[in-house]
Amino acid sequence: METNAAILLKAWESGAVAAPLDRAPSLLQSLGAVPQDTLTGELTVGQCDARLFELRRTLFGEMLEVVATCPTCQTEVDLKLTLGQLQPPLREGPVPPLTLQADGYTLRCRIPRNDDLRSLANGGGDVTLRDLLERCVLEASSPDGAAVAPHELPETTVESIVETLAESDPGARTVLRVNCPCGNQWADELDIRVVLWTDLTEWVGRTLTEVHQLARGYGWSEAEILAMNGWRRRWYLEALGS
Repeated sequence: METNAAILLKAWESGAVAAPLDRAPSLLQSLGAVPQDTLTGELTVGQCDARLFELRRTLFGEMLEVVATCPTCQTEVDLKLTLGQLQPPLREGPVPPLTLQADGYTLRCRIPRNDDLRSLANGGGDVTLRDLLERCVLEASSPDGAAVAPHELPETTVESIVETLAESDPGARTVLRVNCPCGNQWADELDIRVVLWTDLTEWVGRTLTEVHQLARGYGWSEAEILAMNGWRRRWYLEALGS
């Protein structure tokens, strides 16, 4: 997987014109992090996010610093995370449907995919767990064995089944246990899609600023500057007094 500056900029440009939900997944194909014939929309949420963890580690290193806000006292808690300890296992190939039971109901469901998230996001309005489940249910039966439509399922059943689907898809959710100095403890979720896209966007801003300063100082073209590695660009910037 090539990751020189010009390739990263081009990958960011491709993602920037995509819908927010598609930006980080688009990097997998732009940067060759998945085989060319892989359709990221058909990956389960966990399959996609596991690869995004791996990509973030490749591009920006093992360590990640994030800030969580305590819901009790509003204190900002700094967290230093090791991504290798958080990254879920890579799951290859199609994921077979699951047969699940809750509250006496039996459902045969497939794991939610990226395409499901995209379709729900494009639908507008508030998205509920039931909306997601309705896309994934292949068949369902009530406690007496009669067929039942997804929209007829009790709310508690919907919540239970969606929770089980998430647990069955490693990487679909990354939960952090956070401790505040005030004594409060809570669970917070890490969204690797937001993390990776934010990190890359910040890198793009820094890199283009360097290009601007070096082009103005030395008259070099963007291509010439991007062909340099990072330490050479920094050396020339220091020589300019930037």
